[in-house]
This record gives sequence, C-alpha cells and structure tokens, in this order.
Amino acid sequence: MTTTTTVLPPPVQQRFSAKLLSTPQARLIHGAFAIPYEMPERSGDILRMRRYTRLATAPVPLGPAMNNPPVQTLNAVDIDARIDWYGTYILITKQVTLINEDPVLNEAAARLGQSMRETDDELIRDMLAGTASVLNCVNGVNGDNPTEITRADVNSVVATLQNNDADFITDMIEGEDRFGSGPVRDAYFGLADTNMIGQFENVNGFINKAQYPNQEGVLSSEWGSIGNVRFYLSSRGSVTTNGSLLGNDVYNIFIGGQESYAKIEQNGISAKFIYHPAGHGDDPIELRQTCAWRMAQVPRITNDAWIINLRATLA
Repeated sequence: MTTTTTVLPPPVQQRFSAKLLSTPQARLIHGAFAIPYEMPERSGDILRMRRYTRLATAPVPLGPAMNNPPVQTLNAVDIDARIDWYGTYILITKQVTLINEDPVLNEAAARLGQSMRETDDELIRDMLAGTASVLNCVNGVNGDNPTEITRADVNSVVATLQNNDADFITDMIEGEDRFGSGPVRDAYFGLADTNMIGQFENVNGFINKAQYPNQEGVLSSEWGSIGNVRFYLSSRGSVTTNGSLLGNDVYNIFIGGQESYAKIEQNGISAKFIYHPAGHGDDPIELRQTCAWRMAQVPRITNDAWIINLRATLA
C-alpha cells in the first residue's frame, strides 16, 4: 500500500499555532466626548440634571430717579435619565478547558470585555441617532436627499452650533515650520462611519491628520478635519439602511460641542466582570464554569442645541 498524505493521521497533517490570531475590534468613538456621571448606590435609578436658563440683558439705564427695573424670574430645565441594565455570559464545560491547547478562559474574558465596550458604544450611537436634531446635506450633486457631504453642509452645521453658543471641543493647533502641514482650527467633534472616508477626502479644504503640525492629543480614530470640525471614524458608525429618497443608505454624522451629551453609570457595577468556577450553583459534579459581564448605564443628550446629526449619502 502506498502511503500518501491522505492517510496520515491529523497530528501529522497539521500543527496548531500557539499564537492566536487577532480578533477584529472596532474603534469606540461614540462615548469619547460624553460627560461622565456616576450615580451612587442606594440613590434610585434616575439621575436628574439641571441647567439654569439665561437671564435677560438689562441695557436700559435706570435714570435719575433710580427706579428698580422689572424683576426677573430664575428658571431651570431638568433633564432626567433612567439607568438600564445590560449583560451577557459564556458557559464553558470543564472538558473544553482540559482538552483545548489554547487558553479558553483567557480568551473568553477578553472577548467578553470587548463585547461590553462595544455594547456601550452601540447604545450611545443609537441614542444619538434616535434623538439628536437632524440636518440633511443638500449641497451635493448626486441627486439624492440627503446628498453627499460638501463643505457648505459642514459650514452650515458649524454656523448653527455657533449661533447656539456651543463651545468647541479642541483648541486651534498653531502652524509650525513643518513640510506639508498647516494650522488646524478650533473644532467641534464629528463622529462617522468609515465608509465616509472617501467622501471626506473629496470635500474642499479637507486636512488629513497626518498634515497636522502637532500630533499631540490626536486619537487613532481621527481621520482629519474640515473647517471647524475634526472627524473620528469607526466601522460601527451610524447608518440608516435604505433611508434616502432614492433608497440608498444614509450615514449619520454626529457633530457637537462640549457638554452636548452624557453617559450616566451606576457606581460600583458600571462595568463588572463575573467569573463562577465549576461547581458553582446547580453544578454538583463541577462540569461547567461561566464568565459574564454586566453594566448599568444610560446615555442622554443634555443640550439639543449643541449636537446635530448631519445626514449624508455617498457620491
């Protein structure tokens, strides 16, 4: 009988690599600019945030009689946010950990941590998509509604935020004597999907982050800037499937300033990893072990006038 590779046993035909391949991990951008709040334990599940409204100016002179001006009323706006709970787990039999060559429990812990952080990012993203004020791109030429993004659309959002007195997120980066670089303006943040890369780079005045004169404070998720907006991209950006007039996907670009939205966490359990060894609970002969995560949090827009969802399609 002729011996060929088809009759060799599996241990001879293959070798298991001791180095595991990397698991894809999305850049988590949607919570990067949220105001963090913590609710103490035993204090309910609703956080009330308060903002006092402006008083009217008083440009009229009191005059020689020095009469008292009209009285003003001090008013406030309350914003409530109710905590919700989230979690998931993995069940691993004892047999799996005894037979497998790779560190199953270590990988389970790492993947659960990734799941928790991506869930957190997704919750904030969907909250912004569902509640932020909407502005459609209208200055493009692709014939859709909304159109592709243009410099005029970005300028329109910046003007709206400026008119609403929204503060910039980042300060100006001054120009330096470095080849191919230029100054970067004071900027709001822009959160978008990675499918917008080509669209941003085609916009008039786009500056790639490699052209910034100083890289201090530049995040890996940042792609570049257009006017007074610096854009941060993720493969988990917000997309409304078939949401345009012509049935194309609509990309939601969240552009905002300081203190425009918040993330509220329950103190003590905001991000907890839980491991139960074999024999825990209803496992009398120690056959199963579980790994889990749980968290209690809620994202909330704190000022509707300071964040805008700029909706765009692809050119």
